[in-house]
Amino acid sequence: MAVGPSYAAETIRILPDSVSFVAALLVEFPEFASAAFHPRAGTLRLTLLVGRRLPARSRVRFARRVEDAVAVLHDLEGGPPPRLEVRWQAGPNFTRFELVRSVDDLTLEEVRVVAQLARDSFGDDLLAGEQGPEEGREEELRYALEHARQLRPSRPVVGLREGGRVLVYYAPRTARRVREPLP
Repeated sequence: MAVGPSYAAETIRILPDSVSFVAALLVEFPEFASAAFHPRAGTLRLTLLVGRRLPARSRVRFARRVEDAVAVLHDLEGGPPPRLEVRWQAGPNFTRFELVRSVDDLTLEEVRVVAQLARDSFGDDLLAGEQGPEEGREEELRYALEHARQLRPSRPVVGLREGGRVLVYYAPRTARRVREPLP
């Protein structure tokens, strides 16, 4: 009796699409509260949440640390300075940082450095999820990132953490304006 290959023993591969890329990114890096991938623009937006209002000086200092760290990393790799934008919003009891980055030359090392900077800067105030199992994810995430770079015509994808889980969905292509009835 012939027995075929055992598929159950093979490692599960991340599908080369934007949904899998965003989900894998949030699972690998629990420091980020959300991620949004915009294939047409070729950008990735990562969000960090801090559970307290940071003073303006601390917000500026963290933004500069991120920009400097990413620039140094790319300089060490021999590349030009990357396109990176760091924005923040401060509420009465939180601070949200958004990092908008081109995926053309994005590396996992860069994402790892930003996540570590956030952990070092904010400690327990960083609202982070739990890290999942680490077995084999690094290679699969690199694979997903490489394929995500080629997904220019696909729809934007948003991923966020909710109750210990990662939820990923396709963002609407355009906002629709609803006309209100005239009085």
